[in-house]
Amino acid sequence: MEVLLKESVEHLGELGDLVQVKPGFARNFLIPKGKATLVHRKNRKSIEKEIQKYQAIENKRIDKLRVFADELSKAGCTVAVQADENDKLYGSVASEDIAKALKLGGFDVSPKAISTPKPIRAIGVFEAQVDLGSEVVATLKVWVVKE
Repeated sequence: MEVLLKESVEHLGELGDLVQVKPGFARNFLIPKGKATLVHRKNRKSIEKEIQKYQAIENKRIDKLRVFADELSKAGCTVAVQADENDKLYGSVASEDIAKALKLGGFDVSPKAISTPKPIRAIGVFEAQVDLGSEVVATLKVWVVKE
């Protein structure tokens, strides 16, 4: 069964995609939840107009994400942690710590979206990646300082 996605569905497609799904999945989940519209031969032309509309919406959303990623990259964040006299941390800096520091700076980012190449276990300047979705990734500097 062919459906038009009205919003992005994980492991299926993005907003405005025409996808083939099993009839039960479409009837029981996608269409009742408003995530998709059934495609018929009769409504093909209206579906093409909807695809263009959804693509314009998606492009605007991606542009906003890119602007947010630029602001995030320029801002960076500072995380204050406890450390011994040799500047070795008691533990490590987790993505939750970075998310809290970003929230204090006015950026609301999920800890699940933050990743670091290596665990942060020392005082210094490190890089972190923030996956904002739709292939938009922000790279920001994280300053780890002694409390």
